[in-house]
Amino acid sequence: MLATSSRNISGPLAVTPANDSDRALRVTVLHNYRDEQQPSMRLYAERLGESLMRRGVTVTRIRPPGAVPDAWRGRSAAWAKIDGYIGRFVVYPRLLRSIPGDIVHIVDHGQGYLLSELDGRRAVVTCHDVILLALAAGRIGSALVPPVALQLLRISLELMKRAAAIVAVSEQTKRDLVTFVGVAPEQITIIHSGLNQPFAPDPARGAAFRARHGLGGGPLILQIGRTFYKNIPGTLRVLHKLRTGGIDARLVRTGRSLGGAERRLAEKLGVIDHVAELGGVPDADIPALYNAVDLLLFPSLYEGFGWPPLEAMASGTPAVCSNAGALLEIVGDAALTADPEDFESLAWHASAVLTDATLRDSLIARGLTHAARFTWDDTAQKMMDVYQTVLRKAG
Repeated sequence: MLATSSRNISGPLAVTPANDSDRALRVTVLHNYRDEQQPSMRLYAERLGESLMRRGVTVTRIRPPGAVPDAWRGRSAAWAKIDGYIGRFVVYPRLLRSIPGDIVHIVDHGQGYLLSELDGRRAVVTCHDVILLALAAGRIGSALVPPVALQLLRISLELMKRAAAIVAVSEQTKRDLVTFVGVAPEQITIIHSGLNQPFAPDPARGAAFRARHGLGGGPLILQIGRTFYKNIPGTLRVLHKLRTGGIDARLVRTGRSLGGAERRLAEKLGVIDHVAELGGVPDADIPALYNAVDLLLFPSLYEGFGWPPLEAMASGTPAVCSNAGALLEIVGDAALTADPEDFESLAWHASAVLTDATLRDSLIARGLTHAARFTWDDTAQKMMDVYQTVLRKAG
């Protein structure tokens, strides 16, 4: 039997040589710097590593330590910024001067700068999206692009080209890499991500979540995400149209509460009192949250992949989302879609889901079947094929 193991290296790199008789594929997974602050990238690295191990791969994880003590980081934004730059660009690269394994996998294209310290012939990088580049090119709204963040991303993406293989999580991301970064199409393999939790229909669990958070018994619409491209103003406008159309729906949100222009818009539309702010919801409670709501509304302006619609489908909750970025590719015919700025159509879709039982049941059935295709074991198997190809070429 192939031996499997997972080691976490978070301090100065100390590697125990693999036993010569153990010829399991050995992969070193490079987690993001302070990946506890980046849930999606942390989950990608953890779930991929776990699935690789189930398939007989020996996995070593590198999680760099913080450069600045947490107590200092909390004192001022300056210390947090120092920690980010020193930790990412000084401490982390120094850990990589002696890397175990056959393959090194950088799980986030934003860490592509690490290839300056690695043998690119045995390196694989996953690219999730290039949203900042699409924004800078005028493809997504008119939000300002932070110059420093944009420049750092460009550096990482250029260095990423040194990798033997690049994995894109969608066709959209592959197209963007070719268009915006100039990556050769043959260097890119498309591998969809799996679902990060065991989502499943569970009405009792959903009812308990509603009761615990005082959400009542009326129609509930879930909105996920805080970044500008999640189109929160669009979500508020759809809620307004539903309510003026006679549907007594409420919007459920997680994370930071509405503020600034978004809150002013909610007040202007008269829906602020119909928004339920849950604050931070632990990962373990996310499946129950999906069970508690009647609809996921996801009018995103862009997605490189888009987990929430799949998570909703796997939970037996219908999804109405935009057709932007990778979403059409990811949701297929299992969700209702429209242009992210077409609030009339989005509201019409949402109204139909909430009032037409036949349509709702059809979407639930299609969604469960569709979401079941996205598994980490499938992702890991396809990733192993990429690793083996890279090893053959490296010689």
